[in-house]
Amino acid sequence: NSRSGANQQNRGARQRIVTSTKHIIMGNTSKNTADAQKAYKKAKKRRRLLRKAEQLKTGNKSNTGQQSSSANAKPKWHRVGKENGAKKAVDRPLEKGYGVDQINELLEKRSKAKEVKDYAVSDEITKTLVKLQIVYDDDKRAWHTREWKYGM
Repeated sequence: NSRSGANQQNRGARQRIVTSTKHIIMGNTSKNTADAQKAYKKAKKRRRLLRKAEQLKTGNKSNTGQQSSSANAKPKWHRVGKENGAKKAVDRPLEKGYGVDQINELLEKRSKAKEVKDYAVSDEITKTLVKLQIVYDDDKRAWHTREWKYGM
């Protein structure tokens, strides 16, 4: 029993030494990590300031990943037919009071309403387009008419 007690004391002493060594190592590592992070942030700030100064000097905003306003301009809404890839498109006259220009205008208003998150206006325009049996694709900004289905 005396021998087991001595082993337990030695084991306890070894654990204390290992624990204190870990604290010393971890302390140094965390300090080194903190210093490295500060240096990285400082270098990043310096690069950002240099980029900003160069932009002001050249007047070019495309370096930051922003596109110019002409590149952001979306294409206008347009009518497509079967020859343009709309398989179910039917070339039929629109309802009285509506022409191609009026439909393009409705679709443009709907797009702007969605951009400003005015979904009530967007939904009303969508209902009008559905009644006219007009199918549209927001990504391609294209629309076409379908064959009349009565009872809608």
